[in-house]
Amino acid sequence: MSEPRRIGVAVNAQHLHAEDQQLYRGVRQYSREHPGFECVLAPFAAADLEAATLQTVPYDGILAQATPELVEHANRLKLPVVDVLRNSRVTVPINCVFPDFAKAGRMAGQHLVSRGFENFGYVVNRRNMSQGEMCDATILNGDTLGYLSYVQARGFSCTRFIAPRVVDATAHVWQQWSHRIREWLAEQPKPLGLFVPSDLLCRYIADIAPELGLNVPHDLGLICADNEPNFCLLSSPSLTSIDMGYRRVGYEAAALLDRLLAVEEEERGREILHLEPRGLLARHSTDAVAAKDPLVASAMRFILEHTHQSIKVSDVAREISTTRRTLERRFRDVLDRTVMQEITRCRIDRLKRRLTESTEPIKLLAQNSGFNSSRVLYETFVREEGMSPSAYRAKRRQGG
Repeated sequence: MSEPRRIGVAVNAQHLHAEDQQLYRGVRQYSREHPGFECVLAPFAAADLEAATLQTVPYDGILAQATPELVEHANRLKLPVVDVLRNSRVTVPINCVFPDFAKAGRMAGQHLVSRGFENFGYVVNRRNMSQGEMCDATILNGDTLGYLSYVQARGFSCTRFIAPRVVDATAHVWQQWSHRIREWLAEQPKPLGLFVPSDLLCRYIADIAPELGLNVPHDLGLICADNEPNFCLLSSPSLTSIDMGYRRVGYEAAALLDRLLAVEEEERGREILHLEPRGLLARHSTDAVAAKDPLVASAMRFILEHTHQSIKVSDVAREISTTRRTLERRFRDVLDRTVMQEITRCRIDRLKRRLTESTEPIKLLAQNSGFNSSRVLYETFVREEGMSPSAYRAKRRQGG
């Protein structure tokens, strides 16, 4: 039996944020499924390789949030490296596995446009390549559009705010950032759909909004893109976020490294894989429709506030003092869908959120879902999502 391959996993082990946790879980999942692929945490892999010779190489391969120093030492030792950090600043050709950041930006744009926003903006950290690809990418990987291009292609303008690379680096940097973002937000037309890839920045903006008299989501719709639970779930409002699928990135990066190790050095090519994000999780920060038509906006607020109840189209029309015929016509003109389609969409969004974030049995979730029965809930969910509620919950928890 051959010796197992020893793989150094050079990820941020000191501060395992959601991204790092999911990357590592994906790598470990691959390792469990392939016993000959042995993974060890290697937080100082660059130093380990710098001190090594061709006779004392501590690893057979490296999975890394790569740095130029690590890659330089690995090349000297003829070790394959697979990079999983888009912001690594490595300039030499290297094998990479990343989420499809531009597609994530497009998902954010689609979601805000579907909510009826007509004013758009985004906030990114300076010199952050992954955020830049989400927001500024024009054509990447075929015809995938980033956030800015998607919004502009639909006839809307879009403004941007560039934040410091680390907004809380010092008290002075923090004070400057806080002052400037308040001024910028106050100047933007409302309601504003805002994409903030950093969960931390998005949380800061959500906390600032009430000071400026802005209601989230009705004046300011917010989307972020890491799905860090501490930022997205533990405060009000909860933040709509894109799950970038880092667990699959870790798994596919391990698989790519395993393939590289199976061939001779001179036969190793270069692969750059971009993996589709797992999906967008709609939460309270976009639970609104920014419709210019005040009748449609009032109807949407009522629907969102009563999604958990068995409301009908006639209930909505009665609440806002109009006829059902008028309400249906205005909905089609503004949103290009019926009132019942919108009620169903809001119910499904709420149910998906609860399936993901709670452990309640599905039968109990059905009692406060707005559907008349568990059977109706099941049939509607399968029709809209292509899978059962239990399958959806399992997929979310297993990493898709």
